[in-house]
Amino acid sequence: MTWRLFLLETRRTLRHPLVWGTALLVLALQTFLTRDEQPDLSVDPVRATGLSTCLAAAVLVVASLAASRDGRHGMPESLASLPGRAVHRTRAVLAASALTGGLAAALTTGCYLGVRLLGGPAGGRLDVWEPLTAVAASVLAAALGVATGRWARWLVAGPMVAAALGFLILLNDQNGAAGWLLPVMQEHSADWPDRPSGVHLLYVLALAVAFAGIALLRHRARIAPAVAAVAALAVAVPAGAAAAARPPVVLPGSGELTMDDVDPRVRERFFGPGARSCAARRGITYCAYRGYEPWIPLWEEAVLPIADLLPAPVRARLPRVEQVAPDWSFAEDTGDDWRISPPMTWGGPGQRAMVAQDVAFWAAWRGGRAPAGQETRFPRGGCDAHGQARILVALWLAGRVSPPEQPRPLYLDARHARMIMIRWGAAEVGYAKALLALPGAAEAVRTHWDVLVDPATTVERALPLLGLRRTADTPPGATPCP
Repeated sequence: MTWRLFLLETRRTLRHPLVWGTALLVLALQTFLTRDEQPDLSVDPVRATGLSTCLAAAVLVVASLAASRDGRHGMPESLASLPGRAVHRTRAVLAASALTGGLAAALTTGCYLGVRLLGGPAGGRLDVWEPLTAVAASVLAAALGVATGRWARWLVAGPMVAAALGFLILLNDQNGAAGWLLPVMQEHSADWPDRPSGVHLLYVLALAVAFAGIALLRHRARIAPAVAAVAALAVAVPAGAAAAARPPVVLPGSGELTMDDVDPRVRERFFGPGARSCAARRGITYCAYRGYEPWIPLWEEAVLPIADLLPAPVRARLPRVEQVAPDWSFAEDTGDDWRISPPMTWGGPGQRAMVAQDVAFWAAWRGGRAPAGQETRFPRGGCDAHGQARILVALWLAGRVSPPEQPRPLYLDARHARMIMIRWGAAEVGYAKALLALPGAAEAVRTHWDVLVDPATTVERALPLLGLRRTADTPPGATPCP
């Protein structure tokens, strides 16, 4: 009888539109939110697990409604004449809901990761426990839903439990290490330490078994479900405590900070010996964190179009293209006041433009200075490049990768956690666009390079050298850039 009931409940659950509608919605939303980013195995599974909370909520509601079906609309009287007992129906609903929920989560997570991997070379390191946690969370939701439906027979009980858990998970990043006591911890960044995902998966599975036992104990006290629930709790308590005992990631605040202020786990992974792997490509050195080497050709697409336009002596002094961990970059002393630094994520025109600007502004500000290690002292509040010919050169170089941007402050990483703010105007952007459309511009820039990048050279003086005519005034700023 239980087997036949299981098949019946499985067919019902598999045909339920709420489960598969939510699965499709979650898959579409996951794909849409990461459409412009390069696949990253360090964060994509975490994102999939976080968004799978919506699917788990749907499974919880469906399971609670199915389990409470016995007590609605005259069902107790109708079922009383049948040979099957309530405990059999509970087992069938429990097994069917767990199977359907786990299958839906596995398909959703697997399809999402498959779509991401098809989007290009993947970086990062895959934590196999993360996608399994998405499946375990749906199984837990099924067990919790059946327990809710059996112990609290109100129709609204399941949706209320799902809403409460969803709210807590949404705000879980504010709970610190205690957030690991919830089924899903969705907060994670690529440059954070490894997560306690393995022990957390054990915690979620143990909770699923405990709630399954609690659901079966609703009918009468039995040895098997009681022992299963107690044993599961005996596993869940230390597993949850172990996950929650892991120190939370403490992000740096403001002020002068050094490597001693960095989380020891971060120092070991991102700043220890062999943290980066370097490779020389066409005379330029690229250094990526372990696991992110497949992205080097993508960085090259943002660097080479500019590097190949530089005079040979300047190109030979181009700094290393070195991946940085944004949350901890304050701790690195590069030994220079400029660096070309792809971030921990990659994708979309914005990040390509940032790397291109790093290369272009280094060339315009440092490329004309032969002494290695000579440091440019920038004013603390930033400086104005209005009217300087080198801002025109920098915008033209960066424009070979991404269109010149409208006037806005430009922030570039500098040593000792300082920031450089360079300002320019609409006139400089207009001249850069005109230079991009001018045949022979590259040869003109290389021929007059030393003059163009000299801080004293104005845009008006550079226009005839570049073959441009004057169309707008470019007055100097109040605080000229050094």
